Amino acid sequence: MKLLKFLIVMVLFLSACRNSQDNRVSTKETIMVSILPQKYFVEKIAGDHYNVSVMIPPGASPVTYEPTPKQMRELTNSFVYFRIGHIEFEKSWMKNLVSVNPDMEVIDLSKNADLIEPEHDHDAHSHEGHHHHGVDPHIWTSPKEVKKQSKMIYNFLAKEAPEQNQEFENNYNIFIKEIDSLDNYLTQALEPYKDRKFLIFHPALSYIARDYGLEQISIEIDGKEPTPANIQRIIDVAKKENIKIVFVQKQFSAHNAEVIANEINGRVVKIDPLDYNWFESIQFIANEIVNSYSN
Repeated sequence: MKLLKFLIVMVLFLSACRNSQDNRVSTKETIMVSILPQKYFVEKIAGDHYNVSVMIPPGASPVTYEPTPKQMRELTNSFVYFRIGHIEFEKSWMKNLVSVNPDMEVIDLSKNADLIEPEHDHDAHSHEGHHHHGVDPHIWTSPKEVKKQSKMIYNFLAKEAPEQNQEFENNYNIFIKEIDSLDNYLTQALEPYKDRKFLIFHPALSYIARDYGLEQISIEIDGKEPTPANIQRIIDVAKKENIKIVFVQKQFSAHNAEVIANEINGRVVKIDPLDYNWFESIQFIANEIVNSYSN
């Protein structure tokens, strides 16, 4: 009986601690974002003043993910949704998300972006580059574009909570210095390799390629697996250009990338542009590009 009473007391104690924690957390307002890098951006500026909830969890695809009932409940407590702009998840779900909480403000972080528009050339599938049905959505991968997004986040938070503006401004300025340092690093590291090409399964690095003078060759075309003819074409280009690296996002199968890497005597490098640790993720990608060119 003593053991039973002890266990009951421990359960009640742990439950009380958990409820206490939940109550403390619930006193904070909630900001909703679509992808993990946005959580990184918001928290860099907002500090710990808000709960920042992410719709698309680690490892999930922004193309196929569907929100859970728990996320829909979180949405009802959110006062703002920072959308990234043009990912398939937002195209499919944004109207439904807003209908759950009509009072929630929606900020489109792609509003001031220098967007990469779809290729209108009817023969676009026959050459290298990025391939999208619509606007290329990966604006969070380039420091130059993230700087614009950060300004929008700061402006909104400063207006929403002017009493915290000094802290937000300090955090924002520190984050801008971080972004600038990464921008300078990429500029200097990639400058010697202007106009060089790299392979990637899903064309997630279009903005890095554009902003730092590189060219990505996408294995996947418009979200579809490559045909044997396309794979052979890519192999021929890679051999001609002496490309030795094939990037694959962790959310995708590496099979076709491995086939191509074997044919060009190269290597597959797994990356995660959707990782929370945005600075480290982008720096890692730049380092791998440099290493592939210098070896």
